[in-house]
Amino acid sequence: MDLTLVITRWLAGPVARFLDADGRTPEERRAEVIGYASLPGDEVEDLGLRHIARATAWFILFGVALAVGALVLIPVSVFADERMKDPVFDITDWVVFFPFWMAAVHWVKVLVVWYLPERWWNPRSRLWRGMLLARTPEYVLAVLVTAASAVWW
Repeated sequence: MDLTLVITRWLAGPVARFLDADGRTPEERRAEVIGYASLPGDEVEDLGLRHIARATAWFILFGVALAVGALVLIPVSVFADERMKDPVFDITDWVVFFPFWMAAVHWVKVLVVWYLPERWWNPRSRLWRGMLLARTPEYVLAVLVTAASAVWW
Protein backbone atom coordinates (compact mmCIF):
# COMPACT_ATOMS: atom_id res chain seq x y z
CA MET A 1 0.00 0.00 0.00
CA ASP A 2 1.20 3.46 -0.86
CA LEU A 3 1.73 5.64 2.23
CA THR A 4 1.04 8.79 0.24
CA LEU A 5 -2.26 7.41 -1.03
CA VAL A 6 -3.26 6.46 2.53
CA ILE A 7 -2.56 10.01 3.71
CA THR A 8 -4.41 11.46 0.72
CA ARG A 9 -7.45 9.31 1.47
CA TRP A 10 -7.30 10.28 5.13
CA LEU A 11 -7.07 14.01 4.31
CA ALA A 12 -9.30 13.93 1.21
CA GLY A 13 -11.83 16.38 2.67
CA PRO A 14 -9.34 19.18 3.44
CA VAL A 15 -7.47 18.47 0.19
CA ALA A 16 -10.74 18.80 -1.76
CA ARG A 17 -11.46 22.14 -0.09
CA PHE A 18 -7.92 23.37 -0.75
CA LEU A 19 -7.96 22.30 -4.41
CA ASP A 20 -11.57 23.43 -4.88
CA ALA A 21 -12.55 20.03 -6.25
CA ASP A 22 -15.71 19.62 -8.30
CA GLY A 23 -18.76 18.02 -6.78
CA ARG A 24 -22.01 18.92 -5.09
CA THR A 25 -21.48 17.08 -1.83
CA PRO A 26 -18.37 16.64 0.32
CA GLU A 27 -18.40 12.93 -0.51
CA GLU A 28 -18.24 13.65 -4.25
CA ARG A 29 -15.35 16.07 -3.73
CA ARG A 30 -13.51 13.51 -1.56
CA ALA A 31 -14.06 10.85 -4.22
CA GLU A 32 -12.64 13.16 -6.89
CA VAL A 33 -9.49 13.85 -4.87
CA ILE A 34 -9.01 10.14 -4.14
CA GLY A 35 -9.50 9.47 -7.85
CA TYR A 36 -6.85 12.07 -8.72
CA ALA A 37 -4.35 10.61 -6.27
CA SER A 38 -5.02 7.09 -7.56
CA LEU A 39 -4.52 7.88 -11.25
CA PRO A 40 -2.08 5.48 -12.92
CA GLY A 41 -0.22 8.28 -14.70
CA ASP A 42 -0.70 7.02 -18.25
CA GLU A 43 -1.14 10.54 -19.56
CA VAL A 44 0.79 13.70 -18.72
CA GLU A 45 -2.36 15.37 -17.36
CA ASP A 46 -2.97 12.36 -15.10
CA LEU A 47 0.57 12.57 -13.74
CA GLY A 48 0.08 16.22 -12.86
CA LEU A 49 -3.26 15.64 -11.15
CA ARG A 50 -1.84 12.66 -9.27
CA HIS A 51 1.08 14.60 -7.86
CA ILE A 52 -0.82 17.80 -7.09
CA ALA A 53 -3.35 15.86 -4.99
CA ARG A 54 -0.57 14.03 -3.18
CA ALA A 55 1.51 17.18 -2.66
CA THR A 56 -1.47 18.99 -1.19
CA ALA A 57 -2.14 16.11 1.22
CA TRP A 58 1.46 16.14 2.42
CA PHE A 59 1.38 19.93 2.75
CA ILE A 60 -1.78 19.80 4.89
CA LEU A 61 -0.16 17.09 7.02
CA PHE A 62 2.87 19.37 7.38
CA GLY A 63 0.62 22.18 8.63
CA VAL A 64 -0.99 19.89 11.18
CA ALA A 65 2.40 18.56 12.31
CA LEU A 66 3.76 22.11 12.60
CA ALA A 67 0.83 23.20 14.79
CA VAL A 68 1.07 20.11 17.00
CA GLY A 69 4.85 20.46 17.16
CA ALA A 70 4.54 24.06 18.33
CA LEU A 71 2.04 23.02 20.99
CA VAL A 72 4.47 20.36 22.21
CA LEU A 73 7.68 22.38 21.97
CA ILE A 74 6.51 25.50 23.80
CA PRO A 75 5.90 23.76 27.16
CA VAL A 76 8.93 21.52 26.67
CA SER A 77 11.21 24.50 26.06
CA VAL A 78 9.85 26.28 29.14
CA PHE A 79 9.60 23.44 31.66
CA ALA A 80 11.96 20.64 30.60
CA ASP A 81 15.63 20.29 31.39
CA GLU A 82 18.32 20.01 28.73
CA ARG A 83 18.38 16.18 28.73
CA MET A 84 14.72 16.15 27.75
CA LYS A 85 14.78 19.04 25.27
CA ASP A 86 17.22 17.56 22.76
CA PRO A 87 15.37 14.29 22.01
CA VAL A 88 11.99 16.04 21.90
CA PHE A 89 13.30 18.67 19.50
CA ASP A 90 14.92 15.98 17.32
CA ILE A 91 11.74 13.90 17.12
CA THR A 92 9.67 17.00 16.38
CA ASP A 93 12.09 17.97 13.61
CA TRP A 94 11.50 14.61 11.93
CA VAL A 95 7.72 14.70 12.41
CA VAL A 96 7.44 18.23 11.02
CA PHE A 97 10.00 18.26 8.23
CA PHE A 98 9.33 14.86 6.65
CA PRO A 99 5.84 15.86 5.41
CA PHE A 100 7.27 19.18 4.23
CA TRP A 101 9.93 17.53 2.11
CA MET A 102 7.48 14.93 0.77
CA ALA A 103 5.23 17.79 -0.33
CA ALA A 104 8.23 19.50 -1.91
CA VAL A 105 9.15 16.34 -3.84
CA HIS A 106 5.62 16.07 -5.21
CA TRP A 107 5.50 19.77 -6.11
CA VAL A 108 8.76 19.34 -8.05
CA LYS A 109 7.14 16.43 -9.90
CA VAL A 110 4.15 18.65 -10.71
CA LEU A 111 6.49 21.33 -12.05
CA VAL A 112 8.35 18.78 -14.18
CA VAL A 113 5.15 17.34 -15.63
CA TRP A 114 3.31 20.57 -16.33
CA TYR A 115 6.01 23.17 -16.95
CA LEU A 116 9.17 21.47 -18.19
CA PRO A 117 9.11 21.41 -22.01
CA GLU A 118 8.61 17.91 -23.36
CA ARG A 119 11.72 18.18 -25.49
CA TRP A 120 13.70 18.02 -22.21
CA TRP A 121 11.83 15.04 -20.82
CA ASN A 122 9.98 12.23 -22.50
CA PRO A 123 6.79 11.08 -20.78
CA ARG A 124 7.13 7.71 -22.54
CA SER A 125 10.70 7.13 -21.34
CA ARG A 126 11.14 4.33 -18.82
CA LEU A 127 13.61 6.40 -16.79
CA TRP A 128 11.34 9.44 -16.53
CA ARG A 129 8.28 7.34 -15.74
CA GLY A 130 10.26 5.58 -13.03
CA MET A 131 11.30 8.90 -11.54
CA LEU A 132 7.77 10.28 -11.63
CA LEU A 133 5.89 7.17 -10.51
CA ALA A 134 8.28 5.25 -8.25
CA ARG A 135 7.62 5.77 -4.56
CA THR A 136 10.86 4.53 -3.01
CA PRO A 137 13.11 7.29 -4.40
CA GLU A 138 10.80 10.03 -3.13
CA TYR A 139 10.79 8.51 0.38
CA VAL A 140 14.57 8.11 0.34
CA LEU A 141 15.08 11.69 -0.87
CA ALA A 142 12.67 13.08 1.74
CA VAL A 143 14.35 11.10 4.54
CA LEU A 144 17.82 12.27 3.47
CA VAL A 145 16.79 15.92 3.23
CA THR A 146 14.91 15.65 6.54
CA ALA A 147 18.01 14.22 8.18
CA ALA A 148 20.14 16.99 6.72
CA SER A 149 17.71 19.67 7.85
CA ALA A 150 17.42 18.14 11.33
CA VAL A 151 21.21 18.15 11.69
CA TRP A 152 21.65 21.59 10.16
CA TRP A 153 19.02 23.35 12.26
